[in-house]
Amino acid sequence: MSDADRIVEFVYEVGQLKRLPRAGWLFAGVQSPETVAAHSFRVGVLAYAIAVQEGANPDRAATLGLFHDVPETRIGDIPYVGKLYLDVKVAPEAVAQDQVQHLPPQLATHIVQLIAEHEAAKDLDHTPEARCSRDADKLELLLQAREYQTNGIAKMDRFIHTMQASVITDTGKALMEAAQRIAPTEWWEAFGRR
Repeated sequence: MSDADRIVEFVYEVGQLKRLPRAGWLFAGVQSPETVAAHSFRVGVLAYAIAVQEGANPDRAATLGLFHDVPETRIGDIPYVGKLYLDVKVAPEAVAQDQVQHLPPQLATHIVQLIAEHEAAKDLDHTPEARCSRDADKLELLLQAREYQTNGIAKMDRFIHTMQASVITDTGKALMEAAQRIAPTEWWEAFGRR
């Protein structure tokens, strides 16, 4: 197989994220939840914005956000309640290592490093870009919960409140406050008023 063949196979695998629903929303009664790919896209955009405001590298932060859930093509999107029952915790970096084993070595190394860097934000030893990406991951969940709430889905308060303690950058905290104050529909309502 050529390098191009292997890259295309990998991209087909990543395409599974476009069909993989975010499982946690099912517990909250969301009938057709967002997909992991939709989540990752907005995480990338948020990570970019946070990084610009925080003085970190926005391109790196956005890339971390974009790639952070790639291992879920193999292990699925396991909601918090499900993680409590897993006997073996598989590190996303280990899953990524397996996913990219047939890619060109330089590309494989980059992808594994991206996922490992994002995951490192859970610990004290992390890059500013990883912190921006991790904050974006938490903020994206909060934003999505607000959107579901606006659409009449109850029980979103728990999702919103649990994310608040997870956000640590100054920009992330400011965005979190604004997201709770501003209605998700404000952007198009304001457009209509003009």
